Amino acid sequence: MGLSVAPTTPASATNSSSTLCSGYFTCNQGTFSTHGYQNHSSTSYWTMYPGDNCTNYVAFVESTVYGVATPTFNLGDGGQWASAASQNDVPVDQVPAVGSVAVWNGENSGIPGEGHVAVVEAVGPSDSYIVISQQHMLDDPDGYDWTVIYRSPARNQWEQWPSDFVHFSSGPATRGPQALTSAALTMTTSIVLRVEPLSFANDEFVFSNHGSRVVTPGVVTSLNAGGSAGEYGIGFQKSSLQSTYVLHITVSGSNVRVLHPGGPYTDDVPWLRITGPGSTPSPAVVTVSVRRGTTSPTASSTTTTTATTATTATTVSESTTTLLQPSIRNPPIRLSASKR
Repeated sequence: MGLSVAPTTPASATNSSSTLCSGYFTCNQGTFSTHGYQNHSSTSYWTMYPGDNCTNYVAFVESTVYGVATPTFNLGDGGQWASAASQNDVPVDQVPAVGSVAVWNGENSGIPGEGHVAVVEAVGPSDSYIVISQQHMLDDPDGYDWTVIYRSPARNQWEQWPSDFVHFSSGPATRGPQALTSAALTMTTSIVLRVEPLSFANDEFVFSNHGSRVVTPGVVTSLNAGGSAGEYGIGFQKSSLQSTYVLHITVSGSNVRVLHPGGPYTDDVPWLRITGPGSTPSPAVVTVSVRRGTTSPTASSTTTTTATTATTATTVSESTTTLLQPSIRNPPIRLSASKR
């Protein structure tokens, strides 16, 4: 596939976008994640070509991280995803959301004629920037990277704001990928919290819905999904830790689902959804990985640097704080020729 090669060095100017990490190994450290694609890239998802391919990567993340069912229609090359989704009643707009699919058509500067798709990992205040993970855009060792892209063209190195955003998680179950089911007001589920590294296992975490619940690692907790969404934001109970570390979650259990895994910045709160009470007496397991992180970029910030993994035990003792819910919308990817 003929590709346009972008600069591999992050911008040093404060008004430029930057590559946050590149390559599987680097992007699987600290604040970032590969979602395990390197272990599954040989498998085709949504009938896409496997391997170093942007469309197969996005299909993998949408199906495994966000629980989106395989579409019943053909999406085509990356640049065709928006039109194909729209024609099949899957919401498409110009509003980014965590978990949505970012689409560049062949008319975008620097993008191959086949277009490109990527996964939206974070959204800045007032949609001022997005952080994306993508496969097969830069000339990286593994063809994988995370990049921050600003809405203002002048602040970007070369990869510009996407043409559209596809929100598969909101699409009708009969035509497109299956939508998430809202939980009942009184729905409860038992969960047990695990923490990595173990040095943080003595800390407590706050699960916030309409109210806040303190959850202790290793202790079975019954959560009531108050509100029609049944969604919980997760953060440290200690405010000092909340502003220093990034939390990243994975879940095990048929009755819970990750809406936003967390990161890449300390103010990106992870979210999960209770989808049902569960069919077995075994509690769902929510694993929280703690990583040292940085705050999100602003107009006055300098180039974002890759965070390092937290390895030391916490000793700070502070008063509790109520978890502030970020502006994260429903969950809906960097550049390569996108093939079916």
